[in-house]
Amino acid sequence: MALIKCPCSQDQADTDTSHKLLISLLEVLRAEMIGWMLEAWPPQDPAFYGADSVLLRSSKHYLMIRYTLLPYLYTLFYKAHTTGETVVRPLVHEFYSDSNTWEVDRQFLWGKHLLITPVLDPGTDTIKAYIPDAVWYDYETMEHISDRKKHVDMHLPADKLGLHIRGGAILPTQKPEVTTTYSRRNPMGLIVALDDNNQAAGELFWDDGDSRDTVENGNYVHYQFSFVNGNLTLQVTTADYKDPNNLKFENITFLGVPLSPTSISVTHIPTEGGRAKTTVLPNSNFDHDAAKQVLFLYSLSLTLGESYTIHLEINEELERFDCYPEGNADETKCKERGCLWKQSTTEGAPWCYYPSDYGYAVTKREETSSGITLDITRNMKYRSSGRPDSPDVDNLRVQIWYHTSNMLQFKIWDPTNERFEVPVPLSVPSTPDTDESKRLYRVLVSENPFGIQVIRDSTGTKM
Repeated sequence: MALIKCPCSQDQADTDTSHKLLISLLEVLRAEMIGWMLEAWPPQDPAFYGADSVLLRSSKHYLMIRYTLLPYLYTLFYKAHTTGETVVRPLVHEFYSDSNTWEVDRQFLWGKHLLITPVLDPGTDTIKAYIPDAVWYDYETMEHISDRKKHVDMHLPADKLGLHIRGGAILPTQKPEVTTTYSRRNPMGLIVALDDNNQAAGELFWDDGDSRDTVENGNYVHYQFSFVNGNLTLQVTTADYKDPNNLKFENITFLGVPLSPTSISVTHIPTEGGRAKTTVLPNSNFDHDAAKQVLFLYSLSLTLGESYTIHLEINEELERFDCYPEGNADETKCKERGCLWKQSTTEGAPWCYYPSDYGYAVTKREETSSGITLDITRNMKYRSSGRPDSPDVDNLRVQIWYHTSNMLQFKIWDPTNERFEVPVPLSVPSTPDTDESKRLYRVLVSENPFGIQVIRDSTGTKM
């Protein structure tokens, strides 16, 4: 066997051996480093945790919400380009007169109208959050929340983040898909969230999504939306872009509508002139959830680039609360109770009814982990009820106890005058339950006028 002799010197051979040892050592260190990093930082890809994991399901859920809101987000970028408005902003930018917002740095807004409360700390499902002074609706349940201008403990389990729509907003939406390319082909919609005055406003900017300088060239569609006095207006201000997907507004959702409309009409106002055309929406095309006060409109087929007005005909008389339920009321008896008198031809509508601001308002509120204590004061603008055997009490106290996961108690009484109470002992625990995560219910208190709502957590049903 022939031997092959290395032409290199002994020093060179030693150097090569050292290099090989160094490379081997680096490979070992690299493997150990990767192992240490995997232990220190778990994988970040949601798919790693399995198709049915909480992380994967919640990631898909909120990505779909993001795709749903892309028209709103796209419009925010248009506003940033044309007026310098911020897309993402701190709460203080919108509520600068409220000093409570000055130090809020763990919540933020998309534009004016979307409040986002993320969970930033591991291992927690209760977040200290601030609710600014406005009407707010939970994006996912669509319900109005009673908290306002106050700090709250927001329950956000592993699959949730806080997402709230500000009253007064009209948000353009689109049926979501897995990419923006596919989403842009889908029908559009609106979310109309009513404020204290039952009004809302918003806008939409839309172009082809790819071309440059569409604003400067005028190659886009722009809408101004408004809702006032029961009329939703979709007013197109620029319509120099024709979308190839023939997009239409199909579904519109109204938040904060307590009564179902008796009828809904849609008026098309041609952008190129001509006579407006009004059609009455069939009853099968709208639905009202009285418990959540949400109105859904379906299958509208309103063409993008055209102007429309949608009128909600709501009989306000059905909202009256009977002030003389014992019958035989007349105008004199009604006004003696401090109530309003107005005859009506609507079946079931009382002629003698309470004013909308009649009753009590919260003047003091204290909350603990085991309950709520409130002081409430009667609106003195109205005279006493006129019932001599049961005079009105101007100041009352309200106590709410969270006894167990499925039991609560509330009591309303005059704190300044003792009254007879039936001496029957109640079968309640000696100490209230303070673990909010175990409760099967939520308690919401509206402050003006005062009211209590008990909501089943699993279904959102108001009990």
